[in-house]
Amino acid sequence: MFRRMFTLMTCVLVTLAAPAYASDGNANIVRWAKGSVLYRNISDGKQTGSEDWRITVHPDGSRTLTTTNRVDRADTQRTVVLRVAENFRPLDLYASFWFEGAWAGTSLMTVDGGTLTAMASTPHGRITQQVAIPEKFAFIPHPLQSNAWQTWTYDKAAGGPQRSTVYDQMTRINGPGNMLGPMYESVTTFVGRERITVPAGTFEVDHFNVASGVDMYLTGPDSILVKFAWPAADQEYVLTSVEYGN
Repeated sequence: MFRRMFTLMTCVLVTLAAPAYASDGNANIVRWAKGSVLYRNISDGKQTGSEDWRITVHPDGSRTLTTTNRVDRADTQRTVVLRVAENFRPLDLYASFWFEGAWAGTSLMTVDGGTLTAMASTPHGRITQQVAIPEKFAFIPHPLQSNAWQTWTYDKAAGGPQRSTVYDQMTRINGPGNMLGPMYESVTTFVGRERITVPAGTFEVDHFNVASGVDMYLTGPDSILVKFAWPAADQEYVLTSVEYGN
């Protein structure tokens, strides 16, 4: 009898001691997704790198994307944290790059209305840059999932080729300008809705073509990259796994 009462009391104490957050979720997270991307040659299927990413959607609709990629054929590793508004307009960007066994630089870029402030620290020195930006612009920090979000500016109702502004982060400048980048216009065309199959499964996607000769296939409300094809470089990037939660 005593043993059963002791066991019951122990169970009650354990239950009371369980932290409240174990079943209450997290007030900062509405939903999340995470996945992996395989980099490979189109011609022979040889792996050339990989990427892991995680998207967190917050109560105000904004998103935080964390990506780490490795490009083995170029001895490159990049870590990027990109935060965007509900409509995918960039809010801020953190990036840290490594090349050929050495740190190449770290940058922080913040957006305040129509002004972009960029601060970069590299082995060649430090520099701060401030530039005016239009309402519709996007970062290209070079992990593929973050690059794919440049399509947010496209107006499907208008259709046809559309111009947008991108800030393309430079990664191989032998000077303090490394980790910063030029702004230029890019042309994007919505090809249409398609169904494609990759190692992670079969997905309904939006197919976009970028003027540089790149085709991007995106799915879902968070524009998850399913496939990125770059024939001119003999490269394709395909989703190999994806998980969702909240």
